[in-house]
Amino acid sequence: MRHKSGPAEAFEADEAIGTPVSANSSDLLLFTAERLYAEKGIDAVSMREISREAEQKNTSALHYHFGSKEALIRAILQRRMQEFDALRNVFLDQALQRDPRPSVRTAIEALVRPMATGLTERGKENYYNRFLAAAQMHPDVDIVAFTSDETNRGFRRAQAILEAALSGLPASLVRQRYLSGLAFIIFSLADFERIKARRGRQNRGFDMTRAVENLIDMAVGAVQAPVSEQVLARLRENSQA
Repeated sequence: MRHKSGPAEAFEADEAIGTPVSANSSDLLLFTAERLYAEKGIDAVSMREISREAEQKNTSALHYHFGSKEALIRAILQRRMQEFDALRNVFLDQALQRDPRPSVRTAIEALVRPMATGLTERGKENYYNRFLAAAQMHPDVDIVAFTSDETNRGFRRAQAILEAALSGLPASLVRQRYLSGLAFIIFSLADFERIKARRGRQNRGFDMTRAVENLIDMAVGAVQAPVSEQVLARLRENSQA
């Protein structure tokens, strides 16, 4: 039996997020950097290589637009977060119209579906989730510091829904489950991108829709798992301390 908070078809971006159709030089540099960082890792790519891959005759264009590698990474994160946050808020608006008291699944779908945009389209290139996973693992990239109220409103709404739906659990556990669940989602979607790229080169199919739906199922199960006696004992010890 398929569980859902509403028809998945109701959440579709007008255009899957990927390569800009008509990109100016800064857009092209951003997308090229995102792709190279996703494929090779952040430390393995130089600013010069990004300019070369973007076919920029002016080798100083990257420094002109962004100034530094840190500023470039920040620009990629902020642009993509803003795009996905808009989709996330649309999804949540639709969900709240159907049910003013949304469920854990609604919160998880709001986290997953925007970042899965484009994955289900055959032939569509996707790199953001692999880039995001690389940024998440990099010791010098602070993703939280790069966010703003304009780019994380949807995340905050999803977290609030999760906290309300799991109000019977201690707040510290709910927050940890939210953050761990988000990391699980990011790295899973990054792996889906790798699978899609590899199987695309091999002309092999992969049911991405099933994979995304199953990811939602697993994340829902994880965040609302029963609390063990061991965790409860640690909570009691900490409260006494």
